Amino acid sequence: MATEEQKPGELSLTFFCKTGPQKLSFPATLTGEELKDQLREPFGLAPDTLLALSFQNGSRNSVKKVLEEKQSLTEQGVEDGASVTVKVDAMEVRPENSFLRESIRNNGRNSYYYAHANEKELPPELRYVYGGDPIKLGSNEEGYVLKAPAPKALTHYSWADEGDFVCIYVSAEGEPEAVEAAKDGDVKVQFEPRSAELRISKDSKEYALSLRQLEGEIVPDESKHRVSAGKRVTLKMKKKRTVTWTRLQQSK
Repeated sequence: MATEEQKPGELSLTFFCKTGPQKLSFPATLTGEELKDQLREPFGLAPDTLLALSFQNGSRNSVKKVLEEKQSLTEQGVEDGASVTVKVDAMEVRPENSFLRESIRNNGRNSYYYAHANEKELPPELRYVYGGDPIKLGSNEEGYVLKAPAPKALTHYSWADEGDFVCIYVSAEGEPEAVEAAKDGDVKVQFEPRSAELRISKDSKEYALSLRQLEGEIVPDESKHRVSAGKRVTLKMKKKRTVTWTRLQQSK
């Protein structure tokens, strides 16, 4: 990286260009336009080369701002040690004129980028966190990060159409560990109009049965489950329409 000695009243700036980074010093009173004029020679560019400049104070992950041509570096808040991106043969694209903003203006709520419509720049005090070394969460004595194991999928179950209800049976013959855990463990069932999920957990073990795209709609509020200790766990799903189910789930 090329460097230049800094003089009083100057800002030491790091410039990033396609020809490589350079660290140069310029008076803080220079305007953006004057800075462009003085950059062309050290970067070996023709006098009429179009340049677009943007700067970032502090971290390279901080907010990037367009460098205005008519204001001085000081007026624009450029700090000593700032990073300046130099785009050659390019026009300035301001945030308000970006493709993202244009899409939002033209398409409103139908824009793919609408979630960014009301974005605001974070104030400086919220961009950085100070106060010591990071704290490691969820680690054991050896220092390894502990990850919760994925639940074991329950694959051995049966089902039956019983008129107004469709029943799912997880029996001790097919899933002995899960049925044993259900006796005094935590059993949670979530019913949705077209799905049902069973989760059984005890100590550090967890078992799960997830049924998506059910053959027909069910009524969640009228569906329930029952634990027959040591024998089975039953999901009793109330049909929305009393029609015979010839299969449990729709083909994917």
